[in-house]
Amino acid sequence: MDQGGEGIGLPQRRVLVKQGKRFIDLDELCYALDDSSYEHSYYLDLETDELLFVSDYIDTEEAEKLKRKIDDDPDRYEPLPKADSYEGYQDIEDFIATVEDEHLAQLLEVAINGKGAFRRYKDVLAGYPAEGERWFRFKGDRLKQRALEWLENIGIESI
Repeated sequence: MDQGGEGIGLPQRRVLVKQGKRFIDLDELCYALDDSSYEHSYYLDLETDELLFVSDYIDTEEAEKLKRKIDDDPDRYEPLPKADSYEGYQDIEDFIATVEDEHLAQLLEVAINGKGAFRRYKDVLAGYPAEGERWFRFKGDRLKQRALEWLENIGIESI
């Protein structure tokens, strides 16, 4: 992923092929789709399949050049959708429904009510490492599903 010249160094594990020519790193795409910061934007370069990162906090000549390049050719750069807190909350509710330990399920149900729900939820899971790992796998699977659906919606077929 290009951040105005600097990559973030995520390991490449699973890729998608577009038109049998180029590759999109699904893990990198999931990372971008999960970024809920309003100061960050991500774009898929439809010619190179490269993910581009734009941040309001990066104010370098290269970053400005990247922003201009995207603005000058909007048909080439597909903006990634912003992370939706409703989807994240729905994922949490769906995960809680799979928790077999009734006491833990109740703790998690209480944790997700009200302001600060995500933080409290993670705090409860921190006391249950096996369930915490299962949560991260669950969340990762949901992100991959969303990424594949988004790619399909913009006409990119996965293999």
